[in-house]
Amino acid sequence: MTRFVLVVIGCALATFTAQTQTPKEIGLRVWASVTENPSPSIRLQWSADTGQQVVYIWRKAKDAASFPSTPLDSVVGKGATWTDAKASVATPYEYRLLSLIRKQSGATISQFYATGYILSGIKVPPVRRDRVLLLVDSTMSGPLKTELETLVDDLEAEGWTTTTRIVARAEAFDSAKVQRVRAIIKEEARNGTPALGSIMLIGRVPVPYAGNIAPDGHVPDHQGAWPADGIYGDIDGNYTDNITTMNNTSRPVNANVPKDGKYDQSQFATDVDIPVGRVDFFDMPAFTESETELLRRYLTKNHAFRTGTWDVRIGGVIDDNFGTYGEVFAAAGWRGFGGFAGDTAVRAGDLFTDAAGPTTWLLAYGCGAGSDASASGVGTTADFASKPVHAVFSFLFGSYFGDWNTRNNILRAAIASQPRVLTSAWSGRPHWYIHHMALGESIGYSTRISQNNRTIVGNQLGNYLPNIFVQTSGNAISSVGDRQIHIALLGDPTLRAWMNPIPSVRSLVSRIEPENVKALSWTAPAERVDGYDVYRKVGVSGTWRQLTARPITSTTFADTLRYDGEVQYMVRCCKLRSSASGSWYDAGKGEITALTTVGVHDERGVASAQLDVAPNPASAWCRISVTTPTSTSLTIELVDVTGTTMYASSESDVAPGTHMQRIPVQHLASGYYIVRVATINGVTSQTLQIVR
Repeated sequence: MTRFVLVVIGCALATFTAQTQTPKEIGLRVWASVTENPSPSIRLQWSADTGQQVVYIWRKAKDAASFPSTPLDSVVGKGATWTDAKASVATPYEYRLLSLIRKQSGATISQFYATGYILSGIKVPPVRRDRVLLLVDSTMSGPLKTELETLVDDLEAEGWTTTTRIVARAEAFDSAKVQRVRAIIKEEARNGTPALGSIMLIGRVPVPYAGNIAPDGHVPDHQGAWPADGIYGDIDGNYTDNITTMNNTSRPVNANVPKDGKYDQSQFATDVDIPVGRVDFFDMPAFTESETELLRRYLTKNHAFRTGTWDVRIGGVIDDNFGTYGEVFAAAGWRGFGGFAGDTAVRAGDLFTDAAGPTTWLLAYGCGAGSDASASGVGTTADFASKPVHAVFSFLFGSYFGDWNTRNNILRAAIASQPRVLTSAWSGRPHWYIHHMALGESIGYSTRISQNNRTIVGNQLGNYLPNIFVQTSGNAISSVGDRQIHIALLGDPTLRAWMNPIPSVRSLVSRIEPENVKALSWTAPAERVDGYDVYRKVGVSGTWRQLTARPITSTTFADTLRYDGEVQYMVRCCKLRSSASGSWYDAGKGEITALTTVGVHDERGVASAQLDVAPNPASAWCRISVTTPTSTSLTIELVDVTGTTMYASSESDVAPGTHMQRIPVQHLASGYYIVRVATINGVTSQTLQIVR
């Protein structure tokens, strides 16, 4: 392996002048093919340049904090492939590639490193989905009741748990309301279960402001406090309001002085813990629809994408109107899009022409000189209001509009448009890194990664580098805006590139067998799936623990845990998906069953009761049918998820056979309940869903 030595002389806090390298040259596209047999391997490929001298390759575990200081290997010359023969199945690996490229034009020689990243793996387990906190503008919760309920249903069908909180609307900056929203989020993050995985702001949720920044370079007219939704996701950060003094008379909303309620910090105080996304169409008069109707339209198209009704082309269009200027902004698009479907799936184009339909692109990037409502060469807010855009995840860059809380802002216009755009972000200062999405992660994950990235850490390279330029005095990285508070996502943070629904198992039952074995069995859904994951939660307040290291294909599972008390089990169907980054399992909604063990020495060889609950889901009543093999005492209970008994009956002696009870449930709230049957031979339970 060729030794890697890189002495960085600086990380620019302001842009360089125009470079000779194009964004497509700087943004290295990396994709992979994976093999499980006869031995696991990951074969990386990349967009080799004719001037390529050597490619350095780093590897780390997905969740590792940083790449090693030295590369794992290198490819000398013009080779464009490398194979990792030490990969393991079910383990995600992240790779960083730096390609040293030498260009000569006449007597002028230039050198630079193209930078590329990929998350790859072979049959990687499903991404964990915990809880989504939906913070809804109080004036929108009523008019959008149906659409919000559909959103909750969609999220839960994907395996999320949801919590909805209604918050006060704030059309102008309101420090007290911002503080209240932060308090709600911290309360939910620290006290709620399961852990918070995403936060979605719907409607005119109060907008926090912070900092003394001008990442678009417009000083002093655009310097000061910018919108800072990411602070909502920084649970442990300490944000103050004592120091910063910036009296911006050109744009008073950006002014920031002590005790005005806007925070001092220009960078996130600590790493952002929870990704935040905002859907907010206040003050968008360029659209003929009302704010409420724009929100309704967004939630409707969100549902359409989640349920697989769109035919989406996996690839991207890049509308670049900056070229070699500055940090070669469009390199973020070239670099980020390649891992979804390979190099040929990414192309240069015009946003409003190439994404006019009927083909819907997964990804789109556009950049050009900007104003609040325009990006030169790309389009305007008026264009988004009147022309169709068929792209799901959009990234835009230009002056002014990264400060998205302005009238007719083009970033918000993108997600307000018809018929397809669901997210937008200001990618260029800094660059965004979205390669994790090509192996099943959400856009929210990419948001948090981009917010927390440090280009340089001490005297070492950070994880993600937008560029490296080789100069006569050494090497330099041009990057503006790292970790600054303006980095934000407009749209739903839970969205993923592949969203086709996954069915649930049917007829999940649990029982206690000899030696206190908890036996689960279920019926496969009518639609084909590729496996099942099993989870266990001990006690009412416990957390879910995955029991299967990778999805199993059997429709039975035995757990030998020895525990006195209630144990819940959840089974989720999995489908194996693949992309140009590898293969991974995606999981659907879990079905839950519960049972209670009363001592660990159960009678051997005697079958417990068989339980059937119908209809399930129920709304007015349900029939509980219990079949016992011997004479026994019989207790039937209906309990809610907190363990509170909602119904109970008991008989001291029943004959062998089937016993039925019809119980009313119309007075119970919607949700999940547990039907629990106890006999002298053990306890059997089944989940009952009550709907309204």
